[in-house]
Amino acid sequence: MTTKPHRKMPVWLLTLLLLYAAILVVLTIMNKLGADNWWPGAFNLYLPQAVWALPGILLAPLTFKFARKWSWVPLLGVVWVAGPLMGFCWPSHTLGESRGSLPLRVMTWNVKYGTHDKFAHLELMDDIDRNHPAVVLLQDAGGVLDGSLKDYFRGWNIRSYGQFVIASRLPLGELKVLPLPYPGGRETCVRSQLQIGGTAVALYNVHLESPRQGLNALRVVKRKPGYLPGAVQRFENNVDVRFIQAQALREHIRQEKGPVIVAGDLNSPDASRVCATLREVGLHDAFDEGGKGYGYTYGHFLLQHRLPMFTFSWMRIDHIMLSSHFQARRSWVGTYKASDHRPVIADLDLLGD
Repeated sequence: MTTKPHRKMPVWLLTLLLLYAAILVVLTIMNKLGADNWWPGAFNLYLPQAVWALPGILLAPLTFKFARKWSWVPLLGVVWVAGPLMGFCWPSHTLGESRGSLPLRVMTWNVKYGTHDKFAHLELMDDIDRNHPAVVLLQDAGGVLDGSLKDYFRGWNIRSYGQFVIASRLPLGELKVLPLPYPGGRETCVRSQLQIGGTAVALYNVHLESPRQGLNALRVVKRKPGYLPGAVQRFENNVDVRFIQAQALREHIRQEKGPVIVAGDLNSPDASRVCATLREVGLHDAFDEGGKGYGYTYGHFLLQHRLPMFTFSWMRIDHIMLSSHFQARRSWVGTYKASDHRPVIADLDLLGD
């Protein structure tokens, strides 16, 4: 009895598999080092990362047909995309309330107030009711307190400035407006103090520069290929603005002596230099610690005008970040119906001594 010799993998298939593996390795390394250190890595942060699973899905049946014993290679690539590249989170252990800790539920939401249909404010109120946070931090919220939400927040402690609103069922201190300057511009964030038990918590409400202008500059290249160098420069400048703002925010946080919560629309995925900069002062991400799944907050509105049934987000650019005084027991995202952004909600424990 003779054994059938193993079929040798075709060179073209081996080349495709190696190229796919190389792409995934490069993306992983860039994300680890700070993807936005390089403009292709920064651009990739704003793409649906699921696209990198498509080559693996296409290569799997080809590998099964021509080199069956290597079928696991493209499948491993798909798993890698669905896990680390797409930012899948799963708590390594379930956290219960710690003895002596104080529970706090926080919600942050870029509500894009007034930019959607007249019923959007009803969805806002419904989702706040559903999640019942103790503190709500809103961005792009100019006019919220002039409309129906003024009555909704009656009885809450309110602090507001420009686009920022902080609404709390717990006592709040005065509001401070802090600069986040960058070359050619000057933006702000706001800070208040939340009283929980006998502890004062520094509460930052933040909205960093949008990537829209930088991404739109790259879109022009499709019509004007010769515009690429200028488009790349504009895109890199836009990325740098957020990084410089994050550095300014980091310096404000360095001055804090007690617990800190930073929440808002950072316009930056987790693998960005922005999030890495905030981790330098000891902050950690609530969804990273207590979330299950992907926690995506943005993307669903971009296609809904063409595909009304499209309700999927693909970027996690809204964050609740915490000092080491807190642990996140649970974190999740809310409705897609009211805004370009989904809210992020987290159950936190202010740890006892």
